[in-house]
Amino acid sequence: MWLTSEQGCAVILQGRYITHQALRALGAQERITSVTSFRPRSPFLKDDTVLTTVRPISELPKLYHEFGEYRLTMLEERLRMQLRVMRDNQAAGKKLDVDSFKKFLGEQQRFLERTNEEIVEEDKVKKGFIDEFKIPNAPMECADETMKAAKRVRVD
Repeated sequence: MWLTSEQGCAVILQGRYITHQALRALGAQERITSVTSFRPRSPFLKDDTVLTTVRPISELPKLYHEFGEYRLTMLEERLRMQLRVMRDNQAAGKKLDVDSFKKFLGEQQRFLERTNEEIVEEDKVKKGFIDEFKIPNAPMECADETMKAAKRVRVD
């Protein structure tokens, strides 16, 4: 979902940045909320996709394959574009901008490190549990007192 800010800049919404709350359904013991996550179309925009909330309740081989393929595809597109720029500059008789190239390499290194952090060995994943995390500025007025005190949330 793209929104336009007051300054006229396009802003992409990712599910983990949308503050949302679901009220308890009448007569039900559980509730289900869904926030669709969006990702940038451009491989050059920052992508904060994490597996924190889906890892404990997912089939890990499938999740990791899809996540790995997605991240490697982004990296492939970035590398192809950088290679194209380098070749075009060489054909135009320009020298390699070492500072710019090193900056690019550092960004890709951080991208790969972040990808590696999201792939957690299966024996270290506690199935059915999601670590609770606090989102800054998220109102907690409607939250259940037991949920506030909980260290972990059970997901069945």
